[in-house]
Amino acid sequence: MNFIDKLKHAFKSNPSQPALCIDEVFYTYQELSDAIYKIRIHIQNTIPFEENLIGLVANNDLETYASIFALWFENKAYIPVNPFAPLERNLKIFNQTEVNTVFDSCTNSGFNTYFNVFCASKQHLIDSEINLANTVFSENAIAYILFTSGSTGTPKGIPIRFKNVNALLNAFDKEPAYQLNNTDKCLMMYDLTFDASLTAFLPAFLAGACLYTVPGDSIKYFSIFKLLNTYELTVLKMVPTIINYLRPYFAEINAPSVRYCIFGGGKLHENIVKEWLKCIPNSTLYNHYGPTECTVCSSYYTYKTNGNNQTYNGVLPIGKPLNGIDFMLLNDANQKVKVGAHGELCLSGDQLTTGYWKNEALNALAFFEMNNKRYYRTGDICYLNEEGDLMYVERKDFQVKIRGFRVELGEIEYHIQNKIKNHISVIDIDNNNGTNEIALIIEGETIDTNDLFNYLKTKLPNYMIPTKTFFLPKLPLNDNGKLDRKKLKTLIE
Repeated sequence: MNFIDKLKHAFKSNPSQPALCIDEVFYTYQELSDAIYKIRIHIQNTIPFEENLIGLVANNDLETYASIFALWFENKAYIPVNPFAPLERNLKIFNQTEVNTVFDSCTNSGFNTYFNVFCASKQHLIDSEINLANTVFSENAIAYILFTSGSTGTPKGIPIRFKNVNALLNAFDKEPAYQLNNTDKCLMMYDLTFDASLTAFLPAFLAGACLYTVPGDSIKYFSIFKLLNTYELTVLKMVPTIINYLRPYFAEINAPSVRYCIFGGGKLHENIVKEWLKCIPNSTLYNHYGPTECTVCSSYYTYKTNGNNQTYNGVLPIGKPLNGIDFMLLNDANQKVKVGAHGELCLSGDQLTTGYWKNEALNALAFFEMNNKRYYRTGDICYLNEEGDLMYVERKDFQVKIRGFRVELGEIEYHIQNKIKNHISVIDIDNNNGTNEIALIIEGETIDTNDLFNYLKTKLPNYMIPTKTFFLPKLPLNDNGKLDRKKLKTLIE
């Protein structure tokens, strides 16, 4: 059974169960199903059968979630944009995919001038006696296209097909330790333009569980703190940066209801995990890893609460590949490296995208064939430890050269975080002399850093010690809750 049929079965089996909690309002699976039904009627009445790519303004409401499922049930794809992103960027995304129709639950859509806009709000959903026959499901059809930042300034599109999503969910099903049920209360902190949103809402809806959403325009960590305390959530999926912001409130958080806590989308440091687990004493903690190009999650690591967890610069492993994922670690000469040696992680398997949207030049750089398999170059430097776990080292493009030496910024961050509790980042900056130097950015009020730098001199060679220090009230985050390094550079340069 494919995941579309499983979703229909879950919706039908749990009509009175809460499906969504949005802004403290609950919606049942019956209400979700009714909205899906009415949107499907609109699709069949107004959108040509061959029009498969539909724009979606990713609002935080029942109608937006219903729109995703209605499109899927009609074998169509959604292309989400963030309602708070600049109009110019969103237009670039829709224009690249040549969409004609945009679904927007907002009654005042800013896209009316440019596209056929379907206002999928409650007052615009009409019932009908049209018989909705089951649509023929095509695994090769596109399920969604997500756009990530491109180095040229133009977002790059990553189409993911139904078969890719199926492969991901089938791999999850083979992990007996991670099984949800219809009593679970699941956190949804992600914007729907972020690939991790799929692994937050799909497992929840497939199990008939309830999804508790965080508004996109809210202070995310505060909303999570409130949801956790108010509703006794059982499943948390978050980016690691969130617990840095929750850290000052750890003493106030007591959440024995949490069964699973899953991190993904950034480096997970063990020192803060140890503190966080005191807040969620009954939880199993996972570290997920995976690029958008390989359908959200490619590997995972289960934290050992009563055992030894190997780390690299304090960062926990990204673990073992999911079922169906093959990987290689290659050096700069495209040769496989030995166990323990660093190399670029390359991924293959049924979760892999067919390539970037209409960008053959980028496809030629990012994908390659070896041993009759197609691989994707992640740009992540990793190594395989003796336990068979992948250890994350750094982004290939985050390895910088200082005075001719190759420097891993993560190593510097590790030693700094062993000394101070503040949220920090280390970046390389141009010193206007044609060379780079290392800058330390500390979140919060100005502090005396003499002790810190004396400590660093005992841990690092001179060329790895930051030469400039900046203090910012808040480190900038992007829409997905990750540190925005590009914006950080502009703030201090």
